[in-house]
Amino acid sequence: MPLWLRQRQSGKSALNGTRKRIVGFLFWCVLLVIGLIASYRLTFSSQPESAARESLASITRFVTGQRSTVQLTDPTGRLQIGDPVFFADAKGHYRQVGAVAQRIAAPLDSVPPVPSVRINWYEPTVPADACQMFQHHSNGRLSEVVATLMPAEKQQRIREQLAVAMAAHGQELTDTFVPLVQESLQRSMPVIEDEFRLAVARHRGEIDQALERWNKELVQQRLLPMARQEILPVVRKHGQPPAEKIGREIWDQASLFRFGWRALYDKTPLPEKSLLQEEWKRFVDEEAVPILEKHMDEVVVAIQRTVRDLSANQAIRNELGAVAAEIAADPQSRQLIQSVLKETFVDNERLRMVWREVWSSGEARRAFDIAGDRLEPVVRKIGDEIFGSEETGIDPDFARVLRSQILRKDRRWMVAWHTGATNGVIEIASESMPYPIVYLADQKQAGTGAGR
Repeated sequence: MPLWLRQRQSGKSALNGTRKRIVGFLFWCVLLVIGLIASYRLTFSSQPESAARESLASITRFVTGQRSTVQLTDPTGRLQIGDPVFFADAKGHYRQVGAVAQRIAAPLDSVPPVPSVRINWYEPTVPADACQMFQHHSNGRLSEVVATLMPAEKQQRIREQLAVAMAAHGQELTDTFVPLVQESLQRSMPVIEDEFRLAVARHRGEIDQALERWNKELVQQRLLPMARQEILPVVRKHGQPPAEKIGREIWDQASLFRFGWRALYDKTPLPEKSLLQEEWKRFVDEEAVPILEKHMDEVVVAIQRTVRDLSANQAIRNELGAVAAEIAADPQSRQLIQSVLKETFVDNERLRMVWREVWSSGEARRAFDIAGDRLEPVVRKIGDEIFGSEETGIDPDFARVLRSQILRKDRRWMVAWHTGATNGVIEIASESMPYPIVYLADQKQAGTGAGR
């Protein structure tokens, strides 16, 4: 092939390659623009315009590499690469402004050794060195899950829904389930009493040892001295006057002659006996009891005053509380009580059979059907409140729990507050907060919070 023809063909191929690269570059540019526009409309169509612009600008700066770095001390050594940093604006809306880019080991000569982290910061309107960082951590405990899943405003809405449902159907449900509960208790009490006696009999030796030890250590050494010093003076103060008055009246009614000759007669070998016992019975029924009944109001007042003063006596309350706490803290006593209660209630097969019979009966099934029909609407509403619905999507709080507990994400994050300066240390937050989330939902949800 002639040289000029080969040169002409190589020039065409080079030109074709350049055109292909240009077309490919333009194609990806157009695709990127379309993707950005679609993401903007999908993500920010329901957010306020200012928040949308700030979030889009933050994403743009992150993609284009417009960032600065700051090195801060991490006292906990817990932060990992990729842990986000959020910034809260004046309205309380969160947006991500940085992330941990590098972990730096503590210097060998530092005491104690405290590691550091380097944070990429891509928020030019607020410098990183003008913010104080606070570290948050999700511990995964049940209390934290409940607090995240059901914040205060959601709990209030659920309480209101339950109140409305109980106002409408509470009496009907009460009339339906109370007979079942009453039957359960009536049939359970004899079984519990029998098993309790058997459990006590099985542990009789341990109980006797504990009682003997308590009698020596607590009753003799602490309770009896307290009774002599604190309780008896109060009882004597309020009980002695009515007791003396009643005693004098009974003594005045007693006939020494009637008691005396009957006692002597009973000592003789005459056939009729028990005259003294009969006279005593007559005296109690006809003389003593009416006197006691006449002064019963005074006795009741004396008892009330005694109980009142004993209850108000701080020394008695402290001593009884200390004794109860000592018994509760005693390992042997606690183990003994737990064993008796466990055998009485938990391991009681007869008790389980009673409850199984009651709550699987036809009356119980009808009660459950009524409860299901009446409460199903409110239960569905509560489920929508907690987990979300087909109309609103997954509830953001439930999404937090799923990401944290199931996917093991969002376990650590930082919040930056614009304080004007930083002390160079990432402080541990004193108050807990849920992980910030951008709500990809409707305007109402977007207004309740913002974040990543």
